This record gives sequence, C-alpha cells and structure tokens, in this order.
Amino acid sequence: MSRVELADAVNAALDRLYPGRSLAALYVDFRWVGKLERGEHRWPSPERRAALRQVLSAVADADLGLYSPRRTHPDRNGPGSAEPFRVPATTPEVDLSGLRACLDAFDIPPDGPVRPAAELRTAVDHVVRLRLTSNYRKLAIVIPALLDELHRAQRSSIHARREFTAALLTQAYRAADALADKFGHHDLSARIITMMTKVAQDTSDPTVIGTAQYVRGELFFHNGRPELGRMLLEEAATSISGISQPAGRATYGALHMRAAVLAGLARQPSYAHDHLREASECARRLPDGEYHGTAFGPSSVRIHEVTLALDSGEPDAALRAAAGWVPPASVPSERRSHFYIDLARAHIQTGSPQRAVESLWEARTAAPEHTRIHPHVRDAVSALRPVVASGSSFDEFATWAAGAIG
Repeated sequence: MSRVELADAVNAALDRLYPGRSLAALYVDFRWVGKLERGEHRWPSPERRAALRQVLSAVADADLGLYSPRRTHPDRNGPGSAEPFRVPATTPEVDLSGLRACLDAFDIPPDGPVRPAAELRTAVDHVVRLRLTSNYRKLAIVIPALLDELHRAQRSSIHARREFTAALLTQAYRAADALADKFGHHDLSARIITMMTKVAQDTSDPTVIGTAQYVRGELFFHNGRPELGRMLLEEAATSISGISQPAGRATYGALHMRAAVLAGLARQPSYAHDHLREASECARRLPDGEYHGTAFGPSSVRIHEVTLALDSGEPDAALRAAAGWVPPASVPSERRSHFYIDLARAHIQTGSPQRAVESLWEARTAAPEHTRIHPHVRDAVSALRPVVASGSSFDEFATWAAGAIG
C-alpha cells in the first residue's frame, strides 16, 4: 500500500474498532505514516497500534517493529537500538477470486448442469455446515461452483420452483458472506449481503427475509452506526413476531439477540437489556439448534450475554455470565469459539492472563480456522505477550496463530 492508502485503511480500522468514540484526534494521514517509517513515531497510541495490527494482519506490535522506548526488548543488541516500522508479509488466506468472478456473472452464469431440487438442497446444507464449523478452506473451494449452478437454476425457474431456489441461494450467499467477512473483505461482504437481501425477497417467506436481515445486521458492526443496525433488526423482528413455527420464533429471537449487542455498542443499555430479555424469553421455548442456518437457543443467548457485557465495558459482568458454564456440543463450533474468545478478552481486562491463554486454547479446539483469523485473537495475543512468561503454552499458541490457514 502507498502511504495514503495505509493512512486511509488505518482510519477505517479506527472507525470499526472504536464505534461511537470521537476519533478526530486519532486519525492519521500520509505524513504520519512517513514519520512512522522514518522512526520519528516509535510508539503510537494504543488505538493507532490496534488499527495498524488489524490493517496489516499483525499478531503483535513487535511484528511491526514497534516497541515502547521505555521498555528494552530481550532480543535487542543494546540500549536504544530499534528496528524500523515495517509492513509485515501478509498471512496467506483463502482465495476469493473465484467467488468474485461468479458474483460478477450472477445474471449471466456460465453454461452447465442444474441438479434436481433435492440434490441442490443437500449441496446447500453442506455449505451451511462448512460455515457453521468454520471450515473456510473447503467452503472457498466449493462455493463458487455452487453459486454458478444456483444462478443458472434461478434464471430458469418460475413460480414455486423459483421461490425454492431463491431460499437456497439466500443460504449460499450467506456462506459466501462468511468468507468475505471473516477475512476482512468488508466491501465484498456488503455486496454479497445486498444480493442476499434482494434474493430473499423472491421467496415471499418472512422467515427467510428475517434471516437475511439478521445477516445484514453485521454491516453495522463495521460501519460505526450500531444504533441504525439495532433499529433495522427491531423492525425485522416486529415483522415476524406473529409467526409461531419454531424456525420463525428462532429467527425472531436471533434478531433480538443481535440487536442487543448492537445496542450495547451504541451505549444504549436499556435497549440492550430489553432485547436480550426478549431473546431469552424466546429461547426458553426452543432447544439449542440450527434454524434456517442460524444457531439459536438458550446457549446462544448466553454467549451473546457475555459479548454484550464486554462490548458495554463490563468484563466482570461477562465473567459472571460465563461462570461455571461450558457451551454444549450442540452449539456450532464457530459460536463456541466466539464464547471462549470473549472469555479470553474478559480475563485480559480483569488481569488474569493465564486464564486468558487457557480460553484461547479452548477457542482453538472448538474452531481452529475461525480462531486463527479472528481480530480479537490477534489483539489478545498482542496484549498477553508482555505479561505471560516466555516458554509457556502461550508461545505455542502465538506461533500457531501467526501462521496461515491450513
């Protein structure tokens, strides 16, 4: 990246990392990047360092050549010696070029076969399972061809068959969005979500439409407008509040569950607790399970309660919500890893680094690919590096987390 591009990316990362804060004093420009490269800035503010780590996929400040001038690093040859700031080699990720190509040709897909309806449903169920288990490498391999096939099916379908195909395509787009979102391609994610929301309307199924709005809510975690996201999900939940079937009730509860976290980010605690209470009430009537590709039930609500407490600046409340509880195997592995990542964050914020390391290992056990690429894991590793003894299990985890997917 040029200095201008890097400055713009850092400012965008600041917006994502610190929504709701006044960031004018923290924004940078190309001149600031130049000073960083020349060593005139050796230890930027914590917020700017976090943004740099996110933009450059760095595990720790040291990976960027950044060290506090008040601390001597054990690898240094003498006082005052310092490596220059450097842009690290990017960690290899899944290849999304095939996905981009099939999205570009959604209305003119390449010629090819279209399987019978039952086989298409099985294929879509497979990519949903890959998404829920964070098997991103396999998902990236199979999703482009499946989308091409579903685009062909959609073009040739009419009436009930078209609605059926649109419902499958909605789930396939959601799987594609997971790849874009998890690997930080937020513009691509937004494009996919727009396509998904549009095709969901072709189903005339309020539950499918509500699920699409649930996914759309993730955009508001990145764009710095969580209050608007909360309002969107509120409206979507209201529109399906009269549905009594389990899938509809689960979608209704999931919308409130995500709205609670957005309200927490927007610093609206009364809204947050109201939404979480509504989700909890709904979950009491449903078992943990997967409903239209969304995990919902008492365990999912509890995991979101932990996230809400953290995002509201209450790590002690997060630990209380998690105390003595282990997410059951019935919860998809991606969501279980979310729980342990949040638990690690809470332990770091309350001064329990070793317990944080243990939680990171639990997250890795639950969903390795998801844990390795999660930005909160990179932040956790960076925060733990100065306070955890060398040679501990943390070193092994940090080395693993810095590696490529595979």
